[in-house]
Amino acid sequence: MLYRAEISITKTSKGREWSMLTRRQFLIGMGAVTASTIFSLSLNSKVASPKDSMPADMNEKPEVFIPDCDWVIENTFIVDGSGQPAIYGKIAVKGENIAAIGDFQNPSGIKVIDGRGLVASPGFIDIHTHTEDYVYSGESMAPFLTQGVTTQVGGNCGRSPRDIAGYFSTVPSLAINYGLLLGYRTLREMAGVNNNKRASIAELTKMQKHLAKALESGALGLSTGLEYAPQHLATTEELTTLCHIVKQYGGFYATHIRSEYNGVIPALEEAIAIGQTTGVSVQYSHIKAGHEENWIKFPELLNMMESASSSGVDITADVYPYTFSSTDIGTKPLQHSISEENLNRAITHPLVFIGSDTGIYSGGRVNHPRAYGTYPRVLGRMVREKGLLTLEEAIAKMTSQPAKRLKLKNRGLLQTGCKADIVLLDPKTIIDKAMLEKPAVFSEGIRQVWVNGALSWDAGVQEDNMGQVV
Repeated sequence: MLYRAEISITKTSKGREWSMLTRRQFLIGMGAVTASTIFSLSLNSKVASPKDSMPADMNEKPEVFIPDCDWVIENTFIVDGSGQPAIYGKIAVKGENIAAIGDFQNPSGIKVIDGRGLVASPGFIDIHTHTEDYVYSGESMAPFLTQGVTTQVGGNCGRSPRDIAGYFSTVPSLAINYGLLLGYRTLREMAGVNNNKRASIAELTKMQKHLAKALESGALGLSTGLEYAPQHLATTEELTTLCHIVKQYGGFYATHIRSEYNGVIPALEEAIAIGQTTGVSVQYSHIKAGHEENWIKFPELLNMMESASSSGVDITADVYPYTFSSTDIGTKPLQHSISEENLNRAITHPLVFIGSDTGIYSGGRVNHPRAYGTYPRVLGRMVREKGLLTLEEAIAKMTSQPAKRLKLKNRGLLQTGCKADIVLLDPKTIIDKAMLEKPAVFSEGIRQVWVNGALSWDAGVQEDNMGQVV
């Protein structure tokens, strides 16, 4: 049997205070709880519902479900990534997949992990990173695993490896799942386009062929960084031509739009127009209206996205939980690309989810704390301290929502049959420790991380490398 509302959350002036009830405490209080609080069980689960589990004859023992599994997490609060209220129960894992979720009897002789006082969630999916070189180097994935990240997408803002298939055939064993976009700048280079000129018709034809080949080889879509040279030379017509191909292959268009500052409104209009014309899914990268003189424009960006979505354009955006960008670092006084108020608007908006914009160099060096702190920062500061989101809402923005954009049907949720990408975290202590002055500091509160059913992070130690290409 599964029960909702076992994480008692009190809204205070300081944010949300979490009180973790024991199973006995919760069951004692069930007399005052209506039947609507009972979690409706998955149709794929063999666990009986409360009504079905009542024996016709009280002397008759109810049927006991014992899942076929390798290991179990028990006594844990399960936030399944869907945005629905947390439940209390167990998670059984067989091989790479989740075998059962519910209140079942553990098979004898298996490993059992006690999740008492902790929250189990799907592994976090970071759709916007610049980690392709770092991942290829085979260095430690600790900066990501200590945040609960189990899947990343590289190749954003127009720069990526040229040979997608070659990259994955030679990359060292992965500790996380990884996918790549093909970058527009890279595509120009592959077609031999001069950095100071627009692409010719012949060069555009070459770009189309290279793009199609990359998508056939597993690229997730096309990325642009239209604010940067030489990508600023791309015409809307050229991008539309390329996005028709992306649409044909079921990919998405991730765009760092042409201007994030004074020209942000027409820049977003261009991205929306490309989505309208081609039908391609649009991912608006690191949404912002840059610097104080443009902060007033930010609500209009959200309104534009809402209007486009209502008219049938598949558009979402990602945001990182910091007011300053990497280009703001070093300014004195420190500039802020996005105001605190606009950041809060973005993080709570239904069309916006979390993406770190992580860049990381050899040895784990970084210049922005988001590389080490994005996801625990959301849970510790935006949820627990500020109360902007519920725990369930925040985790959905880190799991099922980016999974939907990536069309990952078996990741981003804790459900029977899904890949066992699982994070066990302490909701009372999870927090980012990386700061502007010391950006390469591990976050706290992530106890264990499993990737495809294999333990990848365990109390400060990186374990198995069982990541897969997505």
